[in-house]
Amino acid sequence: MTIAPLTPQAAADLPCPGITESLDRTDAWQTRHGGTWLTTREDGDVLARRADGTERAVRFPDPTGDHRGYTTPAPGGTAFAVCGNSAVTLLDSNGTARWNHPHDPWSADHGSGRGTCAFTPDGRHLIAVVPGPLATGGYEGDVLVVLDRAAGTPAATATYEIRQSLEDSGQLVVSAGRGQDGALTYIAVFDGTDLHTTELDTKDGPVTDIDTAGQHLLTLERGGANLTLRTLGEDQRFVGRPVLLGDSLIPAAVADEEWAEETRHFPIDAATLQPLAEITYPHPAGPDITPLPDSSRLTPDDDRLNHWHLHQPPPPEPPTRHRHPSGHHATPPTLQARVINQSHTSNTQIKMTC
Repeated sequence: MTIAPLTPQAAADLPCPGITESLDRTDAWQTRHGGTWLTTREDGDVLARRADGTERAVRFPDPTGDHRGYTTPAPGGTAFAVCGNSAVTLLDSNGTARWNHPHDPWSADHGSGRGTCAFTPDGRHLIAVVPGPLATGGYEGDVLVVLDRAAGTPAATATYEIRQSLEDSGQLVVSAGRGQDGALTYIAVFDGTDLHTTELDTKDGPVTDIDTAGQHLLTLERGGANLTLRTLGEDQRFVGRPVLLGDSLIPAAVADEEWAEETRHFPIDAATLQPLAEITYPHPAGPDITPLPDSSRLTPDDDRLNHWHLHQPPPPEPPTRHRHPSGHHATPPTLQARVINQSHTSNTQIKMTC
């Protein structure tokens, strides 16, 4: 298969102080309410902004005091929720705290454990992951709790990184990481009275994205060796956060290791997992790709975000040999597609050589 080079068109760069240092945090990049949000920290404050740069960043003091909370926006960016070590806090966009929902601490010594949260599409409730009760018999597991936005009181619970589709925020997907042993994944739906959860057959890794219909998920295995839609070659791995764009395209970064200085970026057809092109940037790009609803993308560069526009990649050509722009033969990944639903898993093998 010939993979044609694709050169992106550079748009205006966006200032984003602290973004490079924030990329290893789970709240740095979020798809929320039909848009992409970026969260950074600076001088004791939290800065939350839309990734497309259409509005100024919202800045408020970090209510956790340790810069290790998880921050998520309400619809319209009118409020923000922060999950800390021992409480969930709701703040207005000016930083005024409206309420706190206390819970048992994630860590007695303020370790790395923290919850995650997301507002329901109507903005009336917040779904958060908090520690379960630390009873005499020991830790009893994490809890999903639905909090009323107006008062902070629990509306429902069920016995935890939350994803929304870029195009449709009606579904919430909760991934509970288990160290190096994959992740448990659930669909969470609050009907106004009860919180319903359905476990999915995706135990290999946390979910990185869902499609608009909530039918297909992308999961990235711990270590990046497998993506669901799925396996890369043994010597390279998927890195960053692969997502679905328009249910048909996956912008994927490939490198020798998670934080490699240089990566190769491939637009991948979501139906066949065939690379449509290899993107050739005018300067090295890192592993993190932040997609925008118009199919453009952002890549971090120190304290700025480079904004790139792509023309529609050409369809893949018949198998042949070609040379990579660097002079060596480019080797596209061998991929295995896996389609997942709530009741079964099917496998399809797709092999490519060049």
